[in-house]
Amino acid sequence: MKFFDELEDAKEAKQVIWIGYDPLEDASAKVMAHSIRSRTKMKDLKIIPIIRDQLLAFDIFRRPLDPKGSTQFSITRFLVPSLMNYKGVGIFFDCDMLITRNIQEMFDLFDPQYAIQCVKHNYTPSSSTKMGGQEQTTYMKKNWSSVIIYNCDHPSTQKLTNKVAEKASPKFLHRFEWLKEEEIGSLPLEFNFLVEEQKKTKHLPFNIHHTLGGPIFREKQNVDYASYFKKEFKATFGREFAESDIVN
Repeated sequence: MKFFDELEDAKEAKQVIWIGYDPLEDASAKVMAHSIRSRTKMKDLKIIPIIRDQLLAFDIFRRPLDPKGSTQFSITRFLVPSLMNYKGVGIFFDCDMLITRNIQEMFDLFDPQYAIQCVKHNYTPSSSTKMGGQEQTTYMKKNWSSVIIYNCDHPSTQKLTNKVAEKASPKFLHRFEWLKEEEIGSLPLEFNFLVEEQKKTKHLPFNIHHTLGGPIFREKQNVDYASYFKKEFKATFGREFAESDIVN
């Protein structure tokens, strides 16, 4: 099973899954991709990683890394409409996630009246640190941008140009200040379930998000759904999760 499709495939695709990519979490991105592919029979499903070095090499994006961003895709997630030529539906996911059911369910939630759709969390982070021990930041709409359904045809989404993504402040982008509030649609909580921030539920969420750091980090070996991640890791790579897979 292949993990990813090519960046150029996005221009003609009507539906694309985008996964934020950071070299530190290469394994997590691949496990995430596997969790999607192994549970769907969608035809022409495209899963494309947003790789910052690739965007730099193709002269698509030149913005320096956000010093407060915890990953290389902190800002590049906002390039999805441009990368899709402002056509179709793009779903962006952080890489520290796992999909537990058919991704078609999420595409079925797409509502063309909205420019984007996301889970509208309302919480204050419980920890002062996040993945890899990095400092946690708190702001309005925290984690809303970690899962986004983009309606790339929507006039307001088309305002999100490469220039805006390169020049606008992280606050402007992550708080969706380029949109009117009524243009932001809601998704059910289980489509971005925050491990360690929300109480484990009786039923398996659609999307398990290890927002404070997944089991690839040493201090996160026993968090909720860690065993589920390691089972998915084995299915992805054909071997058990090992000490050598821990990144710190």
